[in-house]
Amino acid sequence: MQGLYDTAKMTDEEIRMSFAKCFGSREGRIVLSFLKRITMERYLGPDCTSDELRHLEGQRSLIGYIFSLLNNHC
Repeated sequence: MQGLYDTAKMTDEEIRMSFAKCFGSREGRIVLSFLKRITMERYLGPDCTSDELRHLEGQRSLIGYIFSLLNNHC
């Protein structure tokens, strides 16, 4: 993929502001709402496997992290 940045050299605030810019638009909020719906608001049945549960928890963790970066920015 071309155009990738070395985020290890960026400040936390630069990264937070980039997330805020990306998800601050109407379209960005639609994407966040969709991601929240398919992760945070999704529930697995009692017959799910531990792998399925771990996968969903990983997704939830990532979405939670994105929301924490956006806290007070959107």
